[in-house]
Amino acid sequence: MANREQLLRLQGIEGHLRAHLRGQDHVLPRLAAVFVRGELGLTRTDRPRGIFLSVGPTGTGKTESVLLVGQYLFGENLVRRFDLSEYQRPDAIERLLGADGSEGGAIGRAAHGAERRIWLFDELEKAHPKVFDLFIQMLEPGHLTLATGQVVSFRNDYIAFTSNLGAAEAMRMVRSSLTSIERAVLRRVAESLRPEILARIPDKFVFGRLTPEVQREIAALHLAAEVNRLRSVGFDLEVSREVLEFLMREGFHPHLGARPLRQTIEHNLQDAVAEALFSYGIESGKISVNQQGRRLRLIPS
Repeated sequence: MANREQLLRLQGIEGHLRAHLRGQDHVLPRLAAVFVRGELGLTRTDRPRGIFLSVGPTGTGKTESVLLVGQYLFGENLVRRFDLSEYQRPDAIERLLGADGSEGGAIGRAAHGAERRIWLFDELEKAHPKVFDLFIQMLEPGHLTLATGQVVSFRNDYIAFTSNLGAAEAMRMVRSSLTSIERAVLRRVAESLRPEILARIPDKFVFGRLTPEVQREIAALHLAAEVNRLRSVGFDLEVSREVLEFLMREGFHPHLGARPLRQTIEHNLQDAVAEALFSYGIESGKISVNQQGRRLRLIPS
């Protein structure tokens, strides 16, 4: 039975996600519920504690949401992340489980040293067909045997898949209701993935496209986070009001979501600090847009 502290911690998952993600309010309660059920011991014991698939356009928070929950519940480095675009060749099984009895492959290495994990498999649709056979075993009955003979159990873990399947449909349906978009995206997923895989994934979340307004909110979050990070390593910065508008112009992309925004914010702030250090030897001050409106600069406060 969970104690009061554990219950409060679990109740905070959704709030933690909302504090860091924007534009996906329809998904976050359901995603949090996967971990609440698992952590309370309400799920079946012959399968992983939670299994879900997140689909939709790139840069909308599918991977980030898993990393956020992992850090909130378990701390750093307990999300075992695999980019399945790296496992498209016929040797994918050997690379995951080991080629012979001398080593246990990427799965064995990731399983080492932790009793509980979140397994995150990005870009599910890109995996070699044989990898899907592994996923069937991983999901039910919940274990895999490595080339070394070691059995890795996933029954105490969570397994998350992400995919960009349905992204084109979601981006086209600008004026459609959320229900219509989810139906179209999941139809595309069902056409593309093997039925025996989908049948073993009880929760499927459709992440929506990010509107310009939502991307502006995300840009403000990323900007504040980067300023705080730079401050933590010794650079005391303020940011003028026009900086956010400049970064939106530079980093907004209607089809790639928030990822280009984050990269634009980080690179521009870091470049402004580096230039100020080289030119004036200063490491604190106010970040503003130069007179030509083409780049950021750091000037003494």
